[in-house]
Amino acid sequence: MNMSSRLESSVEDGILTDFPLKRRLQGLLLFRLLLAIFFLILTLAVQGHREESLFTSHLLPLYFFSVILFLFTIVAALSLKRIRQPEKFGYVQLFFDVGAVTMLIYLSGGVESLFSFLYMPVIISAALLLYRRASLLIASTCSLAYGLLLDLQYFGWVSPLQIVGEISYLRDSGTYFHSILMNTAGFYLVAYLSGYLAEELQKSTRQVRKHKSDFHQLEMLHQNIVQSMSSGLITVGPTEYILSYNRVAQEILCLPPEQLQGQAFRRIFPSLEPHTWPGKPAQTFIGTPSTLERMEVVYRRPSDEELCLGYTVSVLQNAMGETAGWVFIFQDLTHLKAMEEHVRRMERLAFAGKMAAEIAHEIKNPLAAMSGAVQMLKGEMSEGSLQSRLLNIVYREIHRINELVTDFLWLAKGARKPENKEEISVCDIIQDILTLLRAREKITSRHQVQTVFEATPSFTMDPHHFRQILWNLLVNALDAMPENGEIFIQTCLAKHKHLDPQEFAIVIRDTGSGIAEEIRDRVFDPFFTTKKTGTGLGLSIVYQLVENAGGRIEVTHHGQAGTTFSLFFPLTSSFPLAN
Repeated sequence: MNMSSRLESSVEDGILTDFPLKRRLQGLLLFRLLLAIFFLILTLAVQGHREESLFTSHLLPLYFFSVILFLFTIVAALSLKRIRQPEKFGYVQLFFDVGAVTMLIYLSGGVESLFSFLYMPVIISAALLLYRRASLLIASTCSLAYGLLLDLQYFGWVSPLQIVGEISYLRDSGTYFHSILMNTAGFYLVAYLSGYLAEELQKSTRQVRKHKSDFHQLEMLHQNIVQSMSSGLITVGPTEYILSYNRVAQEILCLPPEQLQGQAFRRIFPSLEPHTWPGKPAQTFIGTPSTLERMEVVYRRPSDEELCLGYTVSVLQNAMGETAGWVFIFQDLTHLKAMEEHVRRMERLAFAGKMAAEIAHEIKNPLAAMSGAVQMLKGEMSEGSLQSRLLNIVYREIHRINELVTDFLWLAKGARKPENKEEISVCDIIQDILTLLRAREKITSRHQVQTVFEATPSFTMDPHHFRQILWNLLVNALDAMPENGEIFIQTCLAKHKHLDPQEFAIVIRDTGSGIAEEIRDRVFDPFFTTKKTGTGLGLSIVYQLVENAGGRIEVTHHGQAGTTFSLFFPLTSSFPLAN
């Protein structure tokens, strides 16, 4: 049995789910108590208006009756919680009410009593408690009780009291018969109508509960669909305030609920502020939502992390087909953009490598010949002479050109020089590089270097490649702050929600002038440099070496407050594509 059938079965079998019988019995007892108090006060007020003493002996039966009625009601209310068969308990209360009304009619003059109509509320209560069958049964009981009382009065076997009535008048048999007949007809008519209405109310309650259940299931389905979307979703009202959002939207934006629900949309996306439109209840955002054209926007998280979001906007309509706002659907394209940039960068590196491969052979052969000729000339020159010194300069520059061509070949071959892989200690190599930079006076007394080694792992890599990576990054950081500044180096374990394996991170942050916004996407391009001297291959080679080691490199810009290079190396064999 599925959820829908179980729910429908529970509705059909137990209509008292929302209003249980015990709760309705409490209502009956409260109604009886209030009604008894009302009639007692009304009777005493009438007697007081007649200037009779309220403590005369003929009023004592009324007081006793009231006390018994109150006590029975209170005891019934206190024992209701311990009742295991509320239906039988309900019949007991209804029969007691019939007896109480009969006793009140006896105290007020029998056939002359004005309180015979109180049987009607008892019959209606029976219909509301136990429906038509109970109402007909109580109507029959009322007819028997009332008819028996009047028959006994007619034959003189009982003499009803005149506590709240006037002088008794003689009545003929027709009067008694007419009173019994009319009241009995009234009892059954009320029983039938109240039973019918109670059953119709029961059916209506079933339908309302079923519709409510269907609506709840539909609402849950809608919520599950919205919350299960892999994209962020925000609905915006015509006043440009956020109406709703899903879980993914909150995760992407990294905002608490109080900063989303009911907030102005422009506070989150200032660049997507809707146009001002005259004479229209709603209008589009920048672009044309009706075509669902995908657009992009830059969003900055509270942590200052910058994301690239792709979004579409569509008009939200109400049941009348009128515009009621917009549906803003977006995805985080930051990693996709990074992968696209990675592919483009690799294409540029491949092109540079292809070009280098074409010219390397032609350059290396003349260099080899020139190097051999210089060495032969040096052998014929005396040490220390001007010619020898000049030949040394020529030889050094030839060696430099050879190294440059070798770097070109690294790009051509994907930076795969013959590697001597061995287990290296990351922190030890960082300390060695810093010592060497101080020895060469690249790190001066005006520079502050701070190292935080939260983790000290060892992994297998060509130590020459690793040293070259750190050397290039640290030299670039020092070049960005030639006079003074701070370098922060941190090693730690990093866990990213987008990546399954753990990574080892090396963070190098400087306080230099930073990287201009217009050139940030080109820092890893070959032959691109902002320095007066340099080939522009340093960061390109670093990118290739990190890539070949199975790692990745990220750059974080801090405006005029410096730049952070983050290296991530996997601690497991599997690693995703570098960003």
